[in-house]
Amino acid sequence: MKNYIITLLLLLLSLPSFSQQEKEISFYKLRPFIQTQDTVYMKTGKKKVHLKKGWIVTEEKAGVTVQRVLEKDSVFSVPQDIPVKVTSKWKIGEVKHTDDAPGKLYLNPYHFTSSKDTNLNHQSYLQIPENGYVRLLRHAVKWSAITIPFAVRPALNDTIGSKVKTDLKLGASISYNLNWETFKNRRFKAKNNAMGFAGGLGFGLSKVNLNASSTSLLEKPYEHEEDGLAFFLAPGIGINIRGFQLSFSYAWDIPLTQNVKDWNYANRGYYGVGLGINLDSFGK
Repeated sequence: MKNYIITLLLLLLSLPSFSQQEKEISFYKLRPFIQTQDTVYMKTGKKKVHLKKGWIVTEEKAGVTVQRVLEKDSVFSVPQDIPVKVTSKWKIGEVKHTDDAPGKLYLNPYHFTSSKDTNLNHQSYLQIPENGYVRLLRHAVKWSAITIPFAVRPALNDTIGSKVKTDLKLGASISYNLNWETFKNRRFKAKNNAMGFAGGLGFGLSKVNLNASSTSLLEKPYEHEEDGLAFFLAPGIGINIRGFQLSFSYAWDIPLTQNVKDWNYANRGYYGVGLGINLDSFGK
């Protein structure tokens, strides 16, 4: 019965972290020293267009699209995309790249507070040449659910050598991520991919199986098998390539239940290896 209670507690305490998968605070950096990022285009200007009598004009009024025939020659002012030279690094909150406009990477910059820069507080876009690309550096602080499926434990003595264990570990992590995201213009398709690095701290709960083998360093090892609960702490680094994630950490299992103090590996460091897939960007 004790084993079932510990397992249930482990799962219940881990559920909140799984409900918060991929929560993040992120931004992109526009770097003017890169040619593809030194000019953005904004609809901040207007140009005059002369239309002749009899032409059909399509307009949108109060959210409704209507057409009308011009009864005389007319002059209209229409929005014009104005190129704006980027002279310093811009902080971009969001980007949008779709099949509808694969040659444009839309940018939503962080609000410009200086009075001389207020005209820049508009949606803008970078031009992506046909069969070309734009690559932006993205910074992100992520809070996500994690598991460490493989633990490489060093040798304890001449009789207990190093081994790979697959203990149940569920928890959360907070990490700082640097990703290079590439936005490609394939004429009819907007293709994206990402690769980068992460560093952070993982923590959570670990189920520990206690038996004669795992308590062999005691004067009187356990005769009967039972489960315990430990808290793991795991600083580490990760690599992300096209949505495939590989992480490495150095971790410790800290006893939470009294019986885990009898475990051979209690409070002893080990190497953790994690594998994961980000479904939003896998294969891109």
